[in-house]
Amino acid sequence: ASRASSSTEVALLMGAAVQVFALGPRVYRQVKLVSESAHVAVAIATVMSALAVTLHINQILGVAFILVILFITLVFPLTFMYIQRFKNKINGPWDEAVPTRRLVRDYPA
Repeated sequence: ASRASSSTEVALLMGAAVQVFALGPRVYRQVKLVSESAHVAVAIATVMSALAVTLHINQILGVAFILVILFITLVFPLTFMYIQRFKNKINGPWDEAVPTRRLVRDYPA
């Protein structure tokens, strides 16, 4: 059961989905290869358009979207940078392996 009232709406929705999910990543990759500042501008424009649509649908979801974006882009990285100062180097069996050089001896067959 579709929420679209006509086959035209379904075709428009499918066309938009193909543009966003299939062609969008290729366009973003090309924009990033051409210019980093253009890539940042496209990313900001994408977030702002998503915010505008979300605020138009529901203001509470829009505020939640703003908070999620702020936490992901500002609060979490700053928190990780802050707690990095308190990191201790602990050597235990759970740490990553450190490769060592050993001489390989020829063993009789």
